[in-house]
Amino acid sequence: MNDKDTVKLSDIPDRQLGALLTGQGLSLEVGPFVTQVRIFFPNLRREFCDLYGGYPVHPNGAIANNHLRVYGRNFFRRYIRPQACVDTMMKDDFAPFPADIGMVATEMGMNWQAAVGCKNLLLFHAGVVEKNGRVVIMPAASGSGKSTLSAGLSFAGWRLFSDEFGLADIDTGEFVPYPRPVSLKNESIPVMKDWATPGTCFSPEYEGTPKGTICYMRPPEESIRRMYERAKAGAVILPRFRPGAKPEIRPITRSMAFFKIVMSSANYGDIGERSFRIMTDIADKAACCEIIYPNLEEGIKLVERFMSENVDPAPEGSGYD
Repeated sequence: MNDKDTVKLSDIPDRQLGALLTGQGLSLEVGPFVTQVRIFFPNLRREFCDLYGGYPVHPNGAIANNHLRVYGRNFFRRYIRPQACVDTMMKDDFAPFPADIGMVATEMGMNWQAAVGCKNLLLFHAGVVEKNGRVVIMPAASGSGKSTLSAGLSFAGWRLFSDEFGLADIDTGEFVPYPRPVSLKNESIPVMKDWATPGTCFSPEYEGTPKGTICYMRPPEESIRRMYERAKAGAVILPRFRPGAKPEIRPITRSMAFFKIVMSSANYGDIGERSFRIMTDIADKAACCEIIYPNLEEGIKLVERFMSENVDPAPEGSGYD
């Protein structure tokens, strides 16, 4: 944690948490961002505090990158068929969600802030994990299994940077951890509940969302504790989940790896020349492949095998554990 005024959210008494979340706001720190959060629905406050219980917060306030307010637009929508509205102070216009699945709207608001408001970090739509000082970037479309694979690896000796957003420093090219709760969807929910370490925090299962049933999982404690430790890219792996398929590692060209990471970036054009240099460096130096896997266990085995055969450990004195 960064300063003496920072504590874990779970260490703050419930009454103080309620006062912060309905008053000045709770300053939540996740990776490079501090978000001032205000939530006016009791059920959402409970779910939010459970899910983010292990994260650092600044109860006395902090300079915030982002602001998030979850509220009812009028008295009736707070108590009669309540609807949760999200305001990020970024000229957004989110449709309201039923309050019983308002946590989905809350997480969508935080995703929006990262995707639209991030101007000093190069952003990838990708799962990102790290081991032995080397980052694996897994750019992929929704449904490819990248979130489930990233989450599974985080319980198999890897450190979760993100299941959704890869963030790279535009000056150094180092990847910046952003270990928000993992968004699990539909069939991946029971898979991860079976795979995760006993005692792992899962949110309720939210049915009837635009993407089906969603459940959020708090990352392992080590991933949160080490979220200030950056690392360099070691591999670009394109995951493809295919039930019943034979597990397979397929080589891809560096040109294809470059194309995939460029296509996965939300702010490549905004940053310009520096983003081109970072992505060229990644594609030139990282090991690259595509994996086809039928289930989580086989996917983890393929990642482990590819990394052991193609990526050297970080050199001594690099500063990585």
